[in-house]
Amino acid sequence: MKLRVLGCYGGNIPGHGMTSFLVNDTLALDAGWVSGALSLKEQVKVKDVLISHSHLDHTCSLPFLIDNNFSAPGFALRIYAIPEVIASMRNHLFNNLTWPDFTCLPNDLTPVLKLVEIQPEQPFEVNGLVVRAVHVSHIVPTVGYVLEDKKGAIAFSSDTGPTGRFWEVVNSVKRLRAVITETSFPNELQDLANISGHLTPNTLEPELRKLEGEVPVYLYGFKPKHLETIRRQIKAIKRKNLKLLVQGKTYRF
Repeated sequence: MKLRVLGCYGGNIPGHGMTSFLVNDTLALDAGWVSGALSLKEQVKVKDVLISHSHLDHTCSLPFLIDNNFSAPGFALRIYAIPEVIASMRNHLFNNLTWPDFTCLPNDLTPVLKLVEIQPEQPFEVNGLVVRAVHVSHIVPTVGYVLEDKKGAIAFSSDTGPTGRFWEVVNSVKRLRAVITETSFPNELQDLANISGHLTPNTLEPELRKLEGEVPVYLYGFKPKHLETIRRQIKAIKRKNLKLLVQGKTYRF
């Protein structure tokens, strides 16, 4: 499985794209920076998007991804998300106020956008991958995802504070190759992390103890302003194979 890091930050300044990953060139995992990282030729290959939750740093490039490719022959985009997130996109994003409702364009019969509701922990197939959504602990309805192919699996927690079920599911996955989870704030902002449903290095460490074995863990979601502090505090955690994701890098699992 090939995973390209389009953006791995919890905020946007030059050179720091928001959360989005490209899996096997055609599947986007969250969409905070898809249109900002991919060329038009690369964008038109993206046919499916998994969205973890409704926050803008995970969804804001969706309107531009569709707009950029609306006239491309045969282009159509499927967005998969839990019902609460689909409702949010219908009501607040593709609502003909914030952005056109592309589920009705160019017409109702052949829309360029299809919103697909999924249910947590019910596997479904996308582009040759078996995918499961798993609830995590954020301030809005949010799921992480487990993606599996014939060779192995990766797990992505999305934005979360301390959580339980995600780690239970991850520990049951055979041939797990990697886990991607977040660390948004430094330890000095623990109160803010608690209120907003995020992790700091201090709360990340006990979360990692819930993971069985020595599977590599990759971190994302850093607030750009606090990146160097977070990096220093992560180095103090005594765990093998704990790394910060690198924007623009392609990983193979």
